[in-house]
Amino acid sequence: MKKLQAVTLLLTACLACTPLAACGDSAETVNKIAYELPYYDGTYRQELDDMDKPQYNKELWRRGELSIDGADPLVLDDTANTGYYYAYVTGFSYYYSENLEDWIPGGGFMSLPADLNGSSAHWAPEVIYDEAEEKYYAFFTITPPADKNMEGGPGPVYLSMVATSDSPGGPFVPMDLSAKRTIDTAKYPQFYAKYALLDSAEYQKAFAAEGLPYAGNYTIFTIDGKAIDNGWVRAIDFHPYIDPDTREKYLYWSQTPGSIAGVKMTNWYTPDWSTFKTLTACRYYTVADYVKAQNGESVETVPYEEAAAYCNEGPFLYKHNGKYYLTFSIGAYDESSYGVMQAVADSPLGDFRKLTDSENGMLLNNDIGDNRAIAGPGHHSFITINKDGVNKLIIAYHAHNNPLVYTGRHVRFDEVKWVTVKDIHGNDLDVMHVNGPTYAVNPTFGIGKEYGDITSSVQRAELQRGSLEKGNAAEYLTDGLISYYNRVGRAFNDTYVKETTATVTSTFELTLDKARDIRGIMFYNSKVMEKMFQKITNIALIGEENGQEKIYLIKELSIDKNTAYIYSKANDEYYALYGGNVYAEFNAISVNKIRFTVELPEGQKSVALSEVAIVGRIKED
Repeated sequence: MKKLQAVTLLLTACLACTPLAACGDSAETVNKIAYELPYYDGTYRQELDDMDKPQYNKELWRRGELSIDGADPLVLDDTANTGYYYAYVTGFSYYYSENLEDWIPGGGFMSLPADLNGSSAHWAPEVIYDEAEEKYYAFFTITPPADKNMEGGPGPVYLSMVATSDSPGGPFVPMDLSAKRTIDTAKYPQFYAKYALLDSAEYQKAFAAEGLPYAGNYTIFTIDGKAIDNGWVRAIDFHPYIDPDTREKYLYWSQTPGSIAGVKMTNWYTPDWSTFKTLTACRYYTVADYVKAQNGESVETVPYEEAAAYCNEGPFLYKHNGKYYLTFSIGAYDESSYGVMQAVADSPLGDFRKLTDSENGMLLNNDIGDNRAIAGPGHHSFITINKDGVNKLIIAYHAHNNPLVYTGRHVRFDEVKWVTVKDIHGNDLDVMHVNGPTYAVNPTFGIGKEYGDITSSVQRAELQRGSLEKGNAAEYLTDGLISYYNRVGRAFNDTYVKETTATVTSTFELTLDKARDIRGIMFYNSKVMEKMFQKITNIALIGEENGQEKIYLIKELSIDKNTAYIYSKANDEYYALYGGNVYAEFNAISVNKIRFTVELPEGQKSVALSEVAIVGRIKED
């Protein structure tokens, strides 16, 4: 296997001629001349590199690195104004990037007034740009310092606030809302009441009007304080939203710990409390089910929420094909099984229904611990990018720095795919599927780059020789869905996220829509240990030169044990790395077909590939 001494080193142009037996359905083979292609296989390590993190070429690939240190990420697409994406994290720090892959620290972005010195818990800032006002708004919570002029006990655990700036990098200055609305100083005498985004008295009236039970262990609504005030409703993780069709403004948040709430906004600092609504209740598929359960009725509950810490937090709304998808995190942020769920409704304020297992309700998770490379993936945001005229949905989320011991969090990015399923009523419904959480190298998102993932240009995927499991198909090789779950969402994944599984050594052929310049090819392994391939052989990259077929050959790509498995020191055992792969990169060549063979390892009954990805030119001349 040919390896380069550095990823950035150009491959040599000399090619060796090799006889190749073309694979087909007939017993007869046709000998052709193939040119052995120099390539890099992603296994080179420098002296201080971790064994599971070899060198890779950032022009073509990406990997989940710790380039953004922090939690609760909101990624703002500000490319139309400044040319950058901005990532905001808990603690009031931000990063900026041109491509979602290379991030530059920007420092702090919040300028708190002097009377808030000593505040803490600067949590989960979300920033939105209002085009009409040409202004940036930041929503967040803090724990304010005690009012030294007041005695009698603590105030709010979390104070909701909004700040404004003319620049995405700040400084953001919190709004003094005493000039915007009347503050009842008899009920809320503390100095920081003027900064409260949510008028707690109005909030309590709006919740009471819903008539929802909230006593006992099911805390979907919590009031703090009351020693010298009227009580502060506990709220965190604010998410501002503008409906892309109506342009109406909404605000969502967690009524921590047990529910998500939302309200229509008159402007970014004035809720229309008549529209307020509790949208989720932890452990229940709908708020209506929650009410039934509190009244003694038997209802179905959400198993993943039953098994996790009692929490619904970190909401984010996304509109797709007329439906509203409310996504939010469940569990405790320091638990490895922390993850993201999705719910759906026909309007921005519901009624929302959490999706079931067969509808991929659990959107992002570490497979309840079976994905040993990742822990605590959650509290997310979405960004839409456009490449080659196709919109791609990207999820940003945080995960634990160390999957074994909680030591902090960092931000990761993965691609989201839409899958049409049958919902619980038998109707078609689009749901999200995340190709992740990833750990290994993957194709670059391609933003601002010459090359990116062009797998969608494959017109046909066919079995040329060999046999597949009954009901299996070669087309799963390029359906865009990578398998990451063995336990979570089993009903959904077994039905919609399928691996191509062969029962003997088998050869496949991919036909592209036209001749394309490609620089790399990646083969994703099975998530199941008993089905993992050990090598891909006779990779033929087929094109034309002077009207004649020309074949470039990579004889073999074998898995690297350090990047294909996760080793557990505790029980001295290896486990499959979800999303593990082998790949080759090379100088650009024009290709219209790709043929390869997956070898059935000795002792296995079958061998599977989750996906094949092709990296090619995305900027056509």
